[in-house]
Amino acid sequence: MKQYIDLAFQREKKPMNMEKLWIRVEKIIQKENEGYHLSDSDKKEIEHIVSKGTEDFDYYQTPHDKYTLLRKTSFRKGRFYGQRSGNGFVVCVHSSIKEGKEQTYEEKIPIRKEYSNGAIDGDSVLIDIVDGKSARVLRVLERNLEAVTGEVVRIGGSYYLKPLDKKKQFITIALEGEQVEGMIVSATLKEQTNTDFYIAEVVNEFRHKDDPFDETLLEAFKCGMPEGFCEESMKQVHSIPSFVREEDKRGRNNFTGWNVFSIDGADTKDKDDAISIKKMYNGHYVLGVHISDVSYYVPKGSALEKDAFRKGTSYYFGGSVEPMFPHALSNGICSLHDGVDRLTKSMIMEFDEEGNYVQGLLVPSVIHSRRGLTYTEVNQLLQRGICNSSLEPYVEDLLLMDCLAKKLRNRREQEGAIEFNRPELNFVHDENGFPYAVKNRYQMDAENMIEEFMLAANVQVGKILEEEGLPCVYRVHGLPNEERLTEFLRLLDAIDLSFPYSSYDILEDKSLLQQLANHVQNSGKLSNVLTTHLIRCMSHAGYSTKNIGHYGTGFDLYCHFTSPIRRLADYSLSQIIDDCYFEKDPEKKEKNKKEWITKASSFAIQASKMERVEEEVEKKVLAMETGRYFQKHIHEVFEGTVVSVGRNGLLIQLDNLLEGMVRMRNLSGDYVYNPETFTLLSMDERESYYMGDRLKLRLVSSDPKSAIVDFKVLEKVKENPIIDPLKSNQKVKAKRKQEKIFQTYSIG
Repeated sequence: MKQYIDLAFQREKKPMNMEKLWIRVEKIIQKENEGYHLSDSDKKEIEHIVSKGTEDFDYYQTPHDKYTLLRKTSFRKGRFYGQRSGNGFVVCVHSSIKEGKEQTYEEKIPIRKEYSNGAIDGDSVLIDIVDGKSARVLRVLERNLEAVTGEVVRIGGSYYLKPLDKKKQFITIALEGEQVEGMIVSATLKEQTNTDFYIAEVVNEFRHKDDPFDETLLEAFKCGMPEGFCEESMKQVHSIPSFVREEDKRGRNNFTGWNVFSIDGADTKDKDDAISIKKMYNGHYVLGVHISDVSYYVPKGSALEKDAFRKGTSYYFGGSVEPMFPHALSNGICSLHDGVDRLTKSMIMEFDEEGNYVQGLLVPSVIHSRRGLTYTEVNQLLQRGICNSSLEPYVEDLLLMDCLAKKLRNRREQEGAIEFNRPELNFVHDENGFPYAVKNRYQMDAENMIEEFMLAANVQVGKILEEEGLPCVYRVHGLPNEERLTEFLRLLDAIDLSFPYSSYDILEDKSLLQQLANHVQNSGKLSNVLTTHLIRCMSHAGYSTKNIGHYGTGFDLYCHFTSPIRRLADYSLSQIIDDCYFEKDPEKKEKNKKEWITKASSFAIQASKMERVEEEVEKKVLAMETGRYFQKHIHEVFEGTVVSVGRNGLLIQLDNLLEGMVRMRNLSGDYVYNPETFTLLSMDERESYYMGDRLKLRLVSSDPKSAIVDFKVLEKVKENPIIDPLKSNQKVKAKRKQEKIFQTYSIG
């Protein structure tokens, strides 16, 4: 009945009283069912739906007892996303019916700090649009707070929690009982006394703020990383079986007899995926990608799901992890360990001999992974032909997989996929978590193989949902930023690495972007940093219920399905597949579909938001790890490359990818920066510095907390050739001299 009520409100320009609403609803139903008349029970049902919808702020009731859709007024209901400044925005998800189909769209409305009315990041709020562009929060409908991490502070004789996350520092949290001032704790909110005042109970103590301790976790919290799991989640975990029971296998395809195995890093504990392959009589490949069925163990709307929604992703740092799901799930029953049965969703795909997709099947399944292989041992087999005895049962399958993966990769590259082949900075930690060595990760055949198979599964799952007309959380990626791309090409000109096409040409022809990527990857010592600069020209990928394609992979349609243990978007797709694709009851299926049409948008928004938080955590932790590592190398001599030049000095990258600064204060003499040629010019006939210069350096200091690493130049080993920068540089020098003369004259 609700869809008819919504359609009636949608079509009527003015609010309606209940009698008029009955008439409008009756006319709409009569178009489908001629001669239909509302019964008294129908009218009571409409009254109940409208009353409930008014309480939930889906509908608006006027002072004269007339009703309309809330969005037809200046009021909106949505989720508030805060910023550290105190400002924020509210995302409202609306649905409408067009040509018999329900469609959704998002409305993003800015909120100034003074109008936030105590709302904090993640709250469900009611707002009033003030001037058509901004709005004020009228009421917080639902708080997005479970556990909050912060520092204990004392005011008078009472104790309070000062949240580490700056986006939550606008609320007051009083702590029960006597506390130790300066302790870093996690507290559960028990009672709300007014809009922004809470009473909380300390559930976990970390350390005192003055204790010598690994600051990494605290810095991660400051970046906005959510902490812990609520008490109800842990209760749910205890009720989940630690093994797959016979009743869990009912209605599933049994692949336990297949030669299924996983390939991961040696230290991976949360295994989302496993793979299998067969060769058909006609030369075709049958590839199985088997993904952990996390949604089977996490009921919709449960505390576990709410905690996963709050976290949005798993956070990996310093050899440890803050998981999206408790370890009993992520490292236990949901992890595809070898030697045990596990519940999965399997995407079985057939490819022809050239790597073209032929057909596929998405099914609920149960597998028994034969063995957990590592990237290292698979790479030794594929690249060097080295095979240990325990790997022998998988050699034939691995060679088949490698052959198929390379065909899939070639096809993607031909269709415009962009590949940035660069190593990933990786520290080796001792038993105390201290980074004592650098061992960078390189993408080799085994890693490429798993990447291709996961990409293929993600594409086909997305296509299945789209073909069925089902909601989907897409992974989307737009065109590169033209302004940044133009600046990057100017940088290449300045360092004698010119590319013969403009940013406009590159945006018109995607193959030119791959040519540009190859061009910078063949630039010697500058390869890594130039690739980083180029990646920054790309737009930021994210999640959306609207498919705009994925520029980087070259796919017109793409989603994330293969990591439901550690990514919210993948988990939401697992639930959508259960509710809307595997569901056999047509009525339930239709009801679930309508629910997910609205719900999927909130998952997409939250997944995108928390992905940014995870990136900020990763960046901060990496900088702190670098600072720690260098602490044991003070006064040692290194050789590095100037990878960026600016007004603050020189950014240096060592050959092992670690970075530090040569600041202006550590440069002898008077220098001026020329942005036209990306050079630091000496005003007193000393060495000038250019991007790409090779320098011998001494490490002066390293501070992990501030993530500052300082070098001093000992000598220039090799100067980077520049295309005639002299004319521009002379202008900059002349301007600087004039400024000095003017300053001297003014003082005189």
